[in-house]
Amino acid sequence: MSEHSYHHLLQSTFENTLLHLYFKVNVASGFVTEERRNKIIIDFLKPKIKQERYKSIKKQLKTICLMKNKFGSIEKHLDDVLSQYVEIANKNDVEKLYSLLESFEFSGFETKLIEETPTQQADVVYLDRAHIDNCFDDENRQIAPISLFIHTNGLEKFTTCLTNQFYFRFEQYQKSEELNNYHYQLHPIR
Repeated sequence: MSEHSYHHLLQSTFENTLLHLYFKVNVASGFVTEERRNKIIIDFLKPKIKQERYKSIKKQLKTICLMKNKFGSIEKHLDDVLSQYVEIANKNDVEKLYSLLESFEFSGFETKLIEETPTQQADVVYLDRAHIDNCFDDENRQIAPISLFIHTNGLEKFTTCLTNQFYFRFEQYQKSEELNNYHYQLHPIR
């Protein structure tokens, strides 16, 4: 399953869960407590854990079902997740790239824009200025793959950053394991 399909399934499942909750609350007369709201959500999600269709988000569904009343409102938690998806959808592609670069820096990598062939420094994510200049149109939409170059012994930490972001599909384009040099390409998720 692609990263896009995973996020789409997670988002639509949470949206459907909240719709189910709101219909149940609407039918009930009077105030519905947080504890009761949590139970409605859990009762809706629990059967989905065993369904093949939800296999890719099974871990997230189990986590929610195990929350019960320990961490407060599950409804609020789902709303927070969905608001993050809305925030992502409202960013243009350049802003998404900056967010990804910030996540690299937060994880201990430097990021640098290069004009010429760089001297390889360890744990630095390089972006080629020529690629950046030609990857975006006038409305800041990505129109070509963005190349990332890295020299690192900690490739797993780098790929974790790529896996955990919601903005781009990525692929390893070239690698030299003996030199620890890697070239990845980013493609927009539409």
